[in-house]
Amino acid sequence: MNYDDYQRFEEIAFDHLLKKYSWKIHTTPQYALIDGIATKGGEITHIVEFKSRNESFESMERFETYLISYDKILNGIEMSRMMCVPFILIVYLIKDGIVLGIELGDEYGVCVPMEIQETRTQKSIDGGHAIRRNAFIDIEKFHIL
Repeated sequence: MNYDDYQRFEEIAFDHLLKKYSWKIHTTPQYALIDGIATKGGEITHIVEFKSRNESFESMERFETYLISYDKILNGIEMSRMMCVPFILIVYLIKDGIVLGIELGDEYGVCVPMEIQETRTQKSIDGGHAIRRNAFIDIEKFHIL
């Protein structure tokens, strides 16, 4: 998947959130520390981290946990604290066209249990590898949005 594909799936998911929850998602530049913010009625409601995965809901359940860079969580939590709004992770499952979501934190810190491990993962959407701290979140904590 390249960056243009990623943006297309992001638009699909964000359009779904606008229609269902009236959240307008404002994105940040490509290499910003957070992916964006959600607004409703002109007020910021959430800090947003977005991912798209070429997976189905069934395959995600088989993994049992969702992996995300712990640095992304720390950055989102810090912004959440500063703005006094929740920090959410939105995941678009390409194979099913399903949008999943989870509140990772709020202005008080992390609010979902997770296991932190140093692992080797893909460095970026452009490929490569990196060893970094990653968070593993129980897939049962996610909601279909």
